[in-house]
Amino acid sequence: MKKSITKILAIMILPCLLGLAGCKKISSYDYPPSTATPYVLISNDNNFSTFKGIVDRAGLADLLNSNDAYTVFAPNNTAFSSVGYTATYINSMTNADLAILVKNHIVQGKIDVKATTSPLTTLSGRKINVQKGGSTYYLDGGDILNTNLATTGGYLNTINRMIYDKPTILDVINTYNVGVTTVAAQLTYLAAAITRASTGSTNFTALFSGTDAYTLFAPTNDAFNNAGYASVAAVQAAAPDVLGNLLKYQMIQGTKLTSTFDSVAVKAYNGTNIYFDVTQNANKVTSWFANGINFSTTGGNLTANNGVLHVVGRFFPAPVTTNTLDRITSDATLTMFAALIARASTADPKFNYTNMLSGNSSYTVFAVNNTGLIAAGYANVAAINAESPTVLAAILKLHIVPKRVNNISIAEGGTVASLSGTNLTINTSGGYKVKGPSNAASITVATGNVVTTNGILNIIGSILTP
Repeated sequence: MKKSITKILAIMILPCLLGLAGCKKISSYDYPPSTATPYVLISNDNNFSTFKGIVDRAGLADLLNSNDAYTVFAPNNTAFSSVGYTATYINSMTNADLAILVKNHIVQGKIDVKATTSPLTTLSGRKINVQKGGSTYYLDGGDILNTNLATTGGYLNTINRMIYDKPTILDVINTYNVGVTTVAAQLTYLAAAITRASTGSTNFTALFSGTDAYTLFAPTNDAFNNAGYASVAAVQAAAPDVLGNLLKYQMIQGTKLTSTFDSVAVKAYNGTNIYFDVTQNANKVTSWFANGINFSTTGGNLTANNGVLHVVGRFFPAPVTTNTLDRITSDATLTMFAALIARASTADPKFNYTNMLSGNSSYTVFAVNNTGLIAAGYANVAAINAESPTVLAAILKLHIVPKRVNNISIAEGGTVASLSGTNLTINTSGGYKVKGPSNAASITVATGNVVTTNGILNIIGSILTP
């Protein structure tokens, strides 16, 4: 979404200034620096139509149309829709609440976000923080997609998250369920699970409505369905501590916005590690993954006074306590693949796969079981050891993805780049499957999404072919 600001030549602007017919609204990114107020910018860019409508209802149009020094963090439309702030929900809010919402995004003064290191105080009195990760700037966990667009008095920055707080995490869940109309994406099963689990050994209702801060990775209704809970009634009939054990691996003590996570594991409430990865797309939009599951694209950074909630489409797979290589070598069905890794590691000193799969970097491996390698023409471990290391390395590179990837984070028919640079196609309809470019059909993942200390392991029964 990041675009360069194009200066408009006077000859192009003049007809619009004269009110001639045929003038189009121009993007807020196309204004010459410092010639437009924040209100003009959000009025002439449909990416901000929701925010502009809220500004109007809140009676703050004049404030943003002045030449006074303000720094505005303008949420794009996605920032509202991704957290359930639909037109219907926004229309149900009072003008006073909308005014607070708008003021959460405005700081008095001309603030260069690239130079600030201290918390900023918004017009509503809320504290917000700008963070920097690599070349990207974040506001309370959300991406600042365009920084320091000069206005007549200050700056306008585009962000992809809303700045707001609910009193408690339970309030966040209730608000989300009102705004999100797609049943599979709602958190109604979660609300039922919290209530039911609270009758067991841990009172989650008290935790999520108390004063201590928690980070909750909130499973959607679809996540509960995938875990075997077909209805709210099924959740309500489950053993409280069974649900409680699920919830304990979905929560962390303290408030952790997306931008605070990196590749360092963090202990969940139950003491088990959750493993994190961070990626950026071509537009510099950041995605965060926990055990390979995206938790930032939809429903990320939903803040409350007692923590933050990130919506996830699956329960986190419970990790094993070994690295990927050790998990492979301990599996009797993968003895030939283990031999392949060892033999391929002698092909090129730049790619020691033994070290890679036992080190700290994250990889997703599609490990071919013994049956699959035999079908590919390798009769036994001896045949693997007799093969050219270069040939085996070429095979292995196609079976390794240089990051953690859980299939829930890939759209049906989507692709991921293997270590060889060749794309693998992921299918999720009818079960988890993967396909190389020349495979006649997709290959079923027999054992999927095994979370290790340094990646994810999937076991397949055929070789992927380039």
